[in-house]
Amino acid sequence: MLKEFVSLYQNEFQETLANIDVEKLEQLCRLLEETFAKERNIFIIGNGGSAASASHWVCDFNKGVSFQRPKVKSRFYSLADNIPTITAYGNDTQYDDIFMEQLKVLSNPGDLLISLSVSGNSKNLLKAQAFGESQKMITVSITNSQANELKSGSDLAISIPSENYGIVEDCHMYICHVISQFIAKK
Repeated sequence: MLKEFVSLYQNEFQETLANIDVEKLEQLCRLLEETFAKERNIFIIGNGGSAASASHWVCDFNKGVSFQRPKVKSRFYSLADNIPTITAYGNDTQYDDIFMEQLKVLSNPGDLLISLSVSGNSKNLLKAQAFGESQKMITVSITNSQANELKSGSDLAISIPSENYGIVEDCHMYICHVISQFIAKK
C-alpha cells in the first residue's frame, strides 16, 4: 500500500515541478538580488508548515548565500520565528495581526515581503501583505494554483500547480533551494 502511495506522490510532485513557471522564479531571483544589492530587508511569513519553511529560507539565504561572500548582504528575517512577539500580539490584539504588527516596527519602503501559503487566504498573511503594499514594500506570494486573495494582491504571485498541501509545501522548499543555490554559485 505504501509503495503505491509513494509512487502516486512522486508522480504528482514531479508533474508539479515540471509545471512551475520558471519565468516567475527568474523574477523572484532578480527581486532577491536587487534587494540584496540595495541592502534592504526581506521578510518571509507563513503559518504551520509554511512557517517552518520560512525559517529554512532564512537559513539558506543568510548562511548559504552570504557566508564567506562579503559583497552579498542577505537580510532575511522570518516573522514566524519570534514566539514571544507572536504570542504577545496574538494575546493583546488578535492573531490576524501577528505579522503586520512586526512589519510596522521593522520594515521600510522598498523592503521585500514573501508570503508562503498553501491556501493563500490566511488573514494574518493578507493583513501583512496589505500593510506592506501601503508602505511601498514589494510583495511576493507562493501559493497553490487556485484563485486566492494573497495571489491576487501580490506584486509577484507564484502558483504551485497542485492542491496537495504537502506538495505545495515541498515546492516552497524546492524554490528556496533552487534560487539560493543559483545565487550562491554566481
